Amino acid sequence: MTDGGFVDRSSRRRIITGFLVVVDAVAVLAAGGLATIIRFGAQNPDVGFENISDDVTFLQVSVALAAIWLISFALSGLYNLERLAWGLGEFSRLARALAMGVVAFILFTYAIKTPGLSRAWTLIAFSLALVFVFAGRLAVRGVLGRLRRRGRFQRRTLVVGCNEEAAHLIRALGRRPEQGLKVVGFVMSAQHGQLGLDHCGPLAPLLGDARAVTDIVHRESIDTVIIASTAFDHAVMARMIAELRGVDVSIHVSSGLFEVLTTRVLVREVAGVPLITVRPVSLSAANLRTKRAFDLAVAGLVLIVGLPGWLFLMAAIKAESPGPVFYRQRRVGKDREPFDMLKFRSMHVDAEARLAELQEHNEATGPLFKMRNDPRVTRVGRFMRKFSIDEFPQLINVIKGEMSLVGPRPPLPNETTLYTDHHWRRMEVPPGLTGLWQVSGRSSLTFDEMIKLDLFYIENWSVGFDLALLLRTVPAVVFARGAY
Repeated sequence: MTDGGFVDRSSRRRIITGFLVVVDAVAVLAAGGLATIIRFGAQNPDVGFENISDDVTFLQVSVALAAIWLISFALSGLYNLERLAWGLGEFSRLARALAMGVVAFILFTYAIKTPGLSRAWTLIAFSLALVFVFAGRLAVRGVLGRLRRRGRFQRRTLVVGCNEEAAHLIRALGRRPEQGLKVVGFVMSAQHGQLGLDHCGPLAPLLGDARAVTDIVHRESIDTVIIASTAFDHAVMARMIAELRGVDVSIHVSSGLFEVLTTRVLVREVAGVPLITVRPVSLSAANLRTKRAFDLAVAGLVLIVGLPGWLFLMAAIKAESPGPVFYRQRRVGKDREPFDMLKFRSMHVDAEARLAELQEHNEATGPLFKMRNDPRVTRVGRFMRKFSIDEFPQLINVIKGEMSLVGPRPPLPNETTLYTDHHWRRMEVPPGLTGLWQVSGRSSLTFDEMIKLDLFYIENWSVGFDLALLLRTVPAVVFARGAY
């Protein structure tokens, strides 16, 4: 049964779960087969079980191990569609499930008194399975995300509440259609009419009152219910959850912690009470030293490998426009310390003098200046800016310790004259060559959105987060998303 791209709950589960099982089965079978070829060679597939019988081959071994792995995946919740669609940690769960499968298979061979497997084959099969299954699941996510962006496999979602948190939920889900949660409406609390506030009205249809949430779920064929926790008293929220307990619907309660990354959030029980624990930001001296060592290693390598390309760009810049190859610009760094940031020069030498006459064409908000067709930019400069190539000399700033590979972009001194204490919080860490705002929209973001993203980065900083942002920067630069 479908309705405007919505697939009923049971059919959606069967289709996606079946697709996942097939992809996982192909991945683990391929891992076993390739491990056999790597370890024993394509011409000798039954080596390692030669003491059992001539009929036992590694093809059969691979099939048996694949079956055990699939069972382990199911027991580990890897076919739970909620975990597939949302959250982090699938890779670690997958690694644990594969390891449990290997242990179970070894115990099985021991119980039936068969010779042990080749340890090298087992290790190779495990490693390949981890890579193949994870890659297959990434492909499934990608295909499912594309289908959802086209309006397919969406889940009819009801937001319960009508306050700022509920409005934030509706906007956030609207920006991420690949998550598959299509908000079809919201319900309001009994106090909403008394307060006279309408946070959600412009964003989604009002479907009724929270007291009738069960009837609304049945009437509107709702698949997923998300409750804005700050919109209701505990007793009211507990009653709604109890009423929905017997309904075939997914129930989620928003924590309201929109600026905290999920890797920092832990749900635990204390004295019978479920509590949300937020781990502190680990800006320790040891982690900062690790970040610094990583910066030096990567920046040094990129500078050496890219040297021929840098020399070619320097020649092209000089040929088009007389003047220096590098542009030094005063910027404000960590703890408000000024430094000279380096770029390949992308403008004519009189660019600063012409800034005042172009202020009326400013397309940015706040203290920033951005202009889509800035006449001060050279042809070579426009190409470099499109792919952020002009930023590469900042690797020298990274080696000098004035910048990091990842962090908030350093502001101009005149921009900081309008900064409040809230804005200055973004400079609590070293400024970066790339950052969260670059991979989230770049020039299309407003000043306030940039501040929010920078503060989100600081609140959730870790070396792993830096690595993830560097990987996300590559497609953002290659496809010039959001660049002027």
